[in-house]
Amino acid sequence: MVMVMRTIANKVGTIQVEGNAFYFLQPLSTFKTDQMDQIQQAYEKRMATLTEQPFYLTAKDLTFQSGQVQFEYDLTGFKAFDHLKSLYFEDKLPYYLSLVRMAKDSSVTVLWQKENFVIDPEEQLVKAAIIENEELILQNPKSREDAVKELIIISLTSLNRVLGRPRRNDFFEQSEDVIRFAETIFLRLKTLDEMESYLLGIQEEVNERKRLEAEELAQQEADKGRFSFSLGNLVKGRKEALAKTTPQLTLAKSEGKQPKKSVAAKDSNKRFLLGTAGILAAAVLLNIFLTNANENAQATDAGKTEVSEEISLEEVYRQGLLGDDMAVIEALEAIGQDSLKEKDKEVLATLYMENGDYTKAIEADPELTSEVAAKLMEEDKVDELQALEASLKETSPEVAFELAAASEDWQTVIDLRNQVELTEERIPTIVSAFIQTGDLQTAKAFVNEKAPENEEVLDRLLEVEKQQNELEALKTEKAEKQKLIDTDTDEKKIKAAKERIKEIDQQITELEKGIEVIKGVELCTPNESIDWAEL
Repeated sequence: MVMVMRTIANKVGTIQVEGNAFYFLQPLSTFKTDQMDQIQQAYEKRMATLTEQPFYLTAKDLTFQSGQVQFEYDLTGFKAFDHLKSLYFEDKLPYYLSLVRMAKDSSVTVLWQKENFVIDPEEQLVKAAIIENEELILQNPKSREDAVKELIIISLTSLNRVLGRPRRNDFFEQSEDVIRFAETIFLRLKTLDEMESYLLGIQEEVNERKRLEAEELAQQEADKGRFSFSLGNLVKGRKEALAKTTPQLTLAKSEGKQPKKSVAAKDSNKRFLLGTAGILAAAVLLNIFLTNANENAQATDAGKTEVSEEISLEEVYRQGLLGDDMAVIEALEAIGQDSLKEKDKEVLATLYMENGDYTKAIEADPELTSEVAAKLMEEDKVDELQALEASLKETSPEVAFELAAASEDWQTVIDLRNQVELTEERIPTIVSAFIQTGDLQTAKAFVNEKAPENEEVLDRLLEVEKQQNELEALKTEKAEKQKLIDTDTDEKKIKAAKERIKEIDQQITELEKGIEVIKGVELCTPNESIDWAEL
């Protein structure tokens, strides 16, 4: 299975990485023209001016799909930007230099977003995919200097966003040199020229130290070679002398070797192991029901066996094997919870669960509360869930969570997210709660931490975020057009603005409906999928 990564890009666009394929999709409405041939010509013209530059990837194809322009790139031979996190500090320096030099070229505007950059291990360069051209305007909320600083800090730490000064514990390498380097880059250096000069100085120091270490190692190897030669002659002489006095040594070693086993012997061993495994499997299955009965029936004291006079469960467990659960339950209940051994308590709690007596199951084993609550929610038995909550001696976060989800009390779901077991079913419910309350950033952080493999959940979050961003952009454009209508005197411009407002109103209506549909979709578990094209 190929892992798919998606994220919002350029405010209302999308970056999608699938294996070695990198896709950038941007709504056609955000380009300066709606003519695909002009968009393609503008891109080709821009890339033609950068053929001598090593920092930029060229798209292999441009296509129009479902109202969006899709740029497709081939990432064969490259690695994601996060690959830098796995490198040692000194090995990251060439990549930092390429970042700074890319940023220094003011004639080129790239999308300063982590997902837009890839690592070229062969050339030791950072390369960018999405580049501005005449028809495509890029939205970069941060300056080039701040963007470079953030990318460097991200590569040195476990962080994915830099919201302030990182802590020492955030760094992969916590040596004084690395911490001092990060502080200098992040806090002291103000310009790209200063960063480049500082990086070149660090790189020169590293290269000089490596050169000296290589010379020292070569000298040690040379000295070791001379010493080994002299020692080898001495050892050889001692061996020859020893061989003359103990000629039987070689023969003794030879006779001591173990003969290889025949094929027949190996087959015999296999048959023996398979037979043993079958016996053990049968024994384990029977032991589940008979071990506890035997323990209740027998007791050993100083090597003497005494037969218990109390009730024997052997026959009862045999009846359980035949499907008579109630006989086992009644027998164990007759003994009483306090008198049962731990294994018998586990059997009783399991039988309560299987027979739907959830209150007794929780009394027998309080750790089953979470499982019971999830099961009742899955079966849509809200009344029983409420009755269960009323019957519990203490408040259960798991039961409260499921009841809150059933009644769509989203804030309570969010408040209880750290107090319940995060099952595959509960994680989508928590994300739904975040979406309904509009807290998409916290939702994304939650998914990245707790369920990074759940692509469907992340896709839904990104789709909501993307459509909300596009909605805001349309509302802003509408306000600008309305201002033109109210203040301008050019009838031609006013007419065009009014026509555009009609188009915007229609797009806003469609987007709002789409957002409501996505919000209302029941989030899927990792084993299910959502077809966004059908929404």
